[in-house]
Amino acid sequence: MTFSLGQLIADARRMWRDERALLLPIMGLFHFLPSLALLLLLPQPEQVAEPGTDAASQALIAYTLDNAGAILSANLANLFGAAAVLLLFLDRSRPTAAQALQRALGLLPILLIATISVWAGVFVGALLILPGLYLIGRCFLVNAVIAGEGGQSPVQAIARSFALTKGRGWMLFTLVAAVFLTGQVGVMVAGSIDRAMIAGSMASPVTVFLFNALAALASTAAALASLLLKVAAYRRLAGASNGI
Repeated sequence: MTFSLGQLIADARRMWRDERALLLPIMGLFHFLPSLALLLLLPQPEQVAEPGTDAASQALIAYTLDNAGAILSANLANLFGAAAVLLLFLDRSRPTAAQALQRALGLLPILLIATISVWAGVFVGALLILPGLYLIGRCFLVNAVIAGEGGQSPVQAIARSFALTKGRGWMLFTLVAAVFLTGQVGVMVAGSIDRAMIAGSMASPVTVFLFNALAALASTAAALASLLLKVAAYRRLAGASNGI
């Protein structure tokens, strides 16, 4: 199969058009609702006078630790939903939604270890900037490999992702960055309006809920786009050998 960003986007759009009746409930339940709950229930982090300083970093760490339980729970729900979506498209037994959710539960520990391993490597690589960015592209297919090639350990999945993405690391990083930044723009715009209205005493419970829902929706849309692009990339790079 040929491989280009345009083809990946076209494949992702086709999957969305054909399977949105299945995708919307899964992403709504396991991404949108947990994201919305965090936005509505967690306290707003304190504003730091000088962002980028040690004080700002310490404040962020303290906020994360104080709310670690809720943040971890939401991220586990996100990962579970992502696994179910990947299995729907990549499990060769063609599971139903219920079967995909059941199998996702069994894959969750491996996916969690693989995700932590990848982001630990990205964090270390980010100290030199470019290696961290490059690793994001080369590890783009780790979770897709686990879903599509059952029995992979986290190390094997990372190695397989590296093999599949050889020569395409920067292209895939560009794709990841574009999707992530697009989603973040939506989250930031909705969040900024919400905070401005609260600060100006113009917010009602309804408007607070509405703008937080828009932020959660932007995050969910970006997550779903990333998943469908992973499926498209995996199918094109591994499909011939896996019979997909």
